Amino acid sequence: MSAIITEEIIGAAQDYIDRGWAVMPLKSRSKEPNHNLIRRAYLDATLDLYKATRWFYQDPTANLGISCIASNLVVIDIDYRNGGALNEFLPATYTVETGDGLHLYYKAHPSMRFPGTLWQGVDVKHRGYVVAAPSLHPNGKPYRVIDDRDPVAVPRQFVRKAS
Repeated sequence: MSAIITEEIIGAAQDYIDRGWAVMPLKSRSKEPNHNLIRRAYLDATLDLYKATRWFYQDPTANLGISCIASNLVVIDIDYRNGGALNEFLPATYTVETGDGLHLYYKAHPSMRFPGTLWQGVDVKHRGYVVAAPSLHPNGKPYRVIDDRDPVAVPRQFVRKAS
């Protein structure tokens, strides 16, 4: 991998950190945490640009991840291969095109609870992380931001009531 790709990842990491989103390194062309650089996956995500820069220079092929809960986010993960589709229940928000679907980012308090699946092909990521643009999907396609607006509040109908 070239330094150009490393610079692109670091630039994206800086943008995410500026938004208040905690970043983490993932394995190259993978969705898996890079345990050579971090031990506790999304729990080791950081808002420290110096630390993030060091990670991506240590592994210039690493993908970039965002810890959802540490970033006050919930991400709706639409997977086309599993029958997922965008619909009217999902308001426009910060959106990333993945290798086989979409990630829709919404603001969510860490104390909120969500079901793991909304409907077929549509999952919820909150206590965990997502792969971020401009990472490469395992199929080789880059993750790409297609709507750069600030995330809007998560629709209330998706929040699970406390038990």
